[in-house]
Amino acid sequence: MSANAHDIKVLNGLIEALIDCADGYVEAARDAIEPRHSQWLDRRASQHLQLAETLKAAVRERGGSPEDNGSILVKAQRAFSGFKQALLGNHDSIYTLTHSAEAHVRERFEKAAADTALSATTRDIVRRGLEQPPLSDSQLGDLADPQV
Repeated sequence: MSANAHDIKVLNGLIEALIDCADGYVEAARDAIEPRHSQWLDRRASQHLQLAETLKAAVRERGGSPEDNGSILVKAQRAFSGFKQALLGNHDSIYTLTHSAEAHVRERFEKAAADTALSATTRDIVRRGLEQPPLSDSQLGDLADPQV
């Protein structure tokens, strides 16, 4: 087992979570009735995938093979199962479901940032990920605005 095995495993888990979330946003954007919702969801999906690319580079730097796909977690499917109905319903439902999905991914990042078995450089990468969209919540408030 390489000295970086734990770091690679944790980073790959975060990559999977980001891809799962992005896939859910892409699917929800396809089903959105309101163009502004579709555009917002597409933008969030892109942000998740950009952060996943950053983590993939970190995995490669540590000698690993980055994940290219999301997981097949029922939990992730459940996080987005209500999107289609919410998009047909009220704006508050969309915000609530989005906030829930984002919170799940953020919790995984926070857990990784607190993992003392990770190298300091990997923890720093995870912490920086928490400070940028999509995990910083800086744009989540945009969806709370009925004009979005």
